[in-house]
Amino acid sequence: MADARFFNDEPFLDHEEGPDLLGHGQYAEHVISLLDRVRAQTETGVLALIGPWGSGKSSVLGKVTRRLRDTADDEGWLIAELNPWLYSDLESLTLALFSEIREALPNDGRWSDAREKIGGFGKAISPLGKVTALFGLDSEGLIQEVSNRISGDTSASAAKHKAEEALRKAGHPVLVVMDDLDRLTPEELLVVFKLVRLVGHLPNVYYLISFDERTLLDVLQRSELVGNSEPRARDFLEKIIQVRMDLPAFRERDADALVDRSLSTVLASHNLTLTPGEQERVSEAYFQYLQARLRTPRAIKRFFGQVDATLGQLTGNVDIVDFLLVTFLRTSEPRAYQLLWQHRAELTGTSVDLPSRRDERPEQRIDRWRTTLRDAGVAEQHLDGVIGLMGMLFAPLRQALGYGANFQAIALRRGIGSIDYFDRYMVFGIPDDDLPEHTFDTALQQLADDTPGAEADELLLRLRDDTQRITRRIGYKRAAGTPLPAAALLKAAAPHYGHLTAAPQGALGLFTADRAMDVLAKDLLTDVADHGRPAILKTMAETPDGAVLAARTLQRVTARNDSDPRTTHRQRSPPTG
Repeated sequence: MADARFFNDEPFLDHEEGPDLLGHGQYAEHVISLLDRVRAQTETGVLALIGPWGSGKSSVLGKVTRRLRDTADDEGWLIAELNPWLYSDLESLTLALFSEIREALPNDGRWSDAREKIGGFGKAISPLGKVTALFGLDSEGLIQEVSNRISGDTSASAAKHKAEEALRKAGHPVLVVMDDLDRLTPEELLVVFKLVRLVGHLPNVYYLISFDERTLLDVLQRSELVGNSEPRARDFLEKIIQVRMDLPAFRERDADALVDRSLSTVLASHNLTLTPGEQERVSEAYFQYLQARLRTPRAIKRFFGQVDATLGQLTGNVDIVDFLLVTFLRTSEPRAYQLLWQHRAELTGTSVDLPSRRDERPEQRIDRWRTTLRDAGVAEQHLDGVIGLMGMLFAPLRQALGYGANFQAIALRRGIGSIDYFDRYMVFGIPDDDLPEHTFDTALQQLADDTPGAEADELLLRLRDDTQRITRRIGYKRAAGTPLPAAALLKAAAPHYGHLTAAPQGALGLFTADRAMDVLAKDLLTDVADHGRPAILKTMAETPDGAVLAARTLQRVTARNDSDPRTTHRQRSPPTG
């Protein structure tokens, strides 16, 4: 999958040697064929490639120009690419046009006359200041140019006639390519059209322009020449363009295929694969919420470019499906994404509800979020989709939408809906007060193997200073069925029991560090076989703080066993035999 290029304007995942997923190669051949037919019927013309923003016009133009250059022969097309954005007035743009045409002609003796005549025409119709800037005349050349104009040795009409004769004699067609005309101001656009229609109307010179028609018509209607009339704007456009080519619609199946390949490419580049459960969640999110928003090559490329750019060190430290959905929100609805941090406590289920919200019904919560998102600029037609996506990420919203939600399941997958992993998604990395998954797993292995290491030391330090989070993360491993070094953890944690410095957590600040350690120690001791517990408790009790933890842990495990009906029945059954 080394063909992914997310960060440039080249055809996306669609190179000459690869599969033509977007159909651009086939359509480029159609454009080239049409150019040849137009050339056979007229000595000049304007062709327009028309399509919405992001539909792939630039990709098609790129393929057309590359293929024409690759197949150039004695009768083939010469390419001049002109960027109108760089020039603010007709004189500068005119000089640029003739400069580009001149540079497109081969630099050999056969073409010397044509190159000279094209340059002469450009100079003849432009102010001296423009000529000096673009053609780089030195002082001697500038004096000669002034002398020629004063003496009448050159005139615009004579120069144009000479240029036309030279271009006809050369016999080579020149294609002037201009992209993104819809991004010009009304004044700049009229300058371009005046150039194409009048000044640049030269034999063997053809124009291939591209734009989004809706946007271009809007721009024209803001000009004084056309005024606020769409019919006049269309009539004006029809006078400029002889042949229009509408880019084929980007079909739903094309978009789906491009999304699928893009996702596979990103995953492969980060050495990731999706589990069946993750594939199911991606499919649900895509077909319910994302598909309607990923309808153009540009939208797809932009989304997966952001995924590829920001996944980085988060690989293996976040849930990849959650990361995809959060990245979509950040890319497509940035103000909605900013709300996540503002409502972090509510979304992760760690907030104390305001009195006004304690009796809030599910439909009221959804209505409140609809209002919040609407105020943040989410379009009305996208509100339900954004709320649905957020419901896939955050348990409180999922519950309000009428689906079951499990906070522990979110934590087990390292989802953004867990307070222990939320920050990773917002800072595009592992915060300084967090432990990466690799460090965490290495520390547990070092404890299990009784091999001291920096990772184990860091884990124990965090267990003292960030007790609630570290005990929860150990609990997540246990709930997921990951084998834990229970004995080693108990022995290592016991001496620190009296020095826990983590601040209380929870809605009322009642969940203290020693309470979190008590719960973890009980669970860990429960996982130890009965015959191994006395030795562990004895080792824990070698320090005063450890003795307190050992006693509390033994009491909790014993109390639990006494309350277990199965255990109580066994203890009270009379001996047999």
